[in-house]
Amino acid sequence: MLTPLMEELNRATTPVSRPSPLVVLWRWRYEAGALVGVPLTGHVLVDAYGPLSLALLLLPAAVTAWPPARTEAWGRIRCVVVAHRVRVGFAEAYVVSRRGKIPVVVWCAPTPYGERVGVWCRAGTTAAQIERGREVIAAACWAADVVVRPYDGGSHLVLLEIVRGASRRSG
Repeated sequence: MLTPLMEELNRATTPVSRPSPLVVLWRWRYEAGALVGVPLTGHVLVDAYGPLSLALLLLPAAVTAWPPARTEAWGRIRCVVVAHRVRVGFAEAYVVSRRGKIPVVVWCAPTPYGERVGVWCRAGTTAAQIERGREVIAAACWAADVVVRPYDGGSHLVLLEIVRGASRRSG
């Protein structure tokens, strides 16, 4: 365990490393897929079915009009945003390995109280580091609180519960 003075020295001398282009593409896969997939799907539908396929443009209106679909769609959109915000929170809270690498966000799922995020800690990062930085991570995620739980699968897996609203999740 490093002393607080050594931790500050390590923080001052080790920058957060920049991700490779492949990692950036992976992190932005949903946005890249939507940017390419939506126009391509529209083009293929119009070519295959003609102007009748323009009726499919009513699908987003149906999703916004039907409350269960709207809730599910909004939960998935929040998960994409939260994954990016958790990574920013890790960098700002300096939850990094000695090489400057942040933990990996493995998955994110909507919950009634917010989002649940699965994190894989690289060698050199721990759940205790994430726990110390949870206020910064909560601020980055625009959340009321972040609950950090070590996952049952091993000490390198951590479960973050991003809590929206004023109530803290118990249990």
